Amino acid sequence: MIVANAVYHHGKLEPSEPLELEEGQEVRLQIDTPQPVFQKRVLTSNELKLIERLKKARSLEELHNIINSAPPISEEVDVLQAINETRRQTGFRVPDQE
Repeated sequence: MIVANAVYHHGKLEPSEPLELEEGQEVRLQIDTPQPVFQKRVLTSNELKLIERLKKARSLEELHNIINSAPPISEEVDVLQAINETRRQTGFRVPDQE
């Protein structure tokens, strides 16, 4: 049995890594949808305002200034862990360097 992550994209399942299967080989799928890493929450009005400012930025300098004016990230959130878990759940894989 092979267990692999895949992403549904334009009507097809795309495995996150090559599968050791023969061309044309039939398989049986069991679909398991992973739960999101974080519970969705309602954004605060300050967060919504910050998002709007970021969307309206017209230069890298403006983006940089907006980001620097943002409040610090909560210590309760491990950003790297969240990114890695999202990658694992979605099957995202950093392309090999050429």
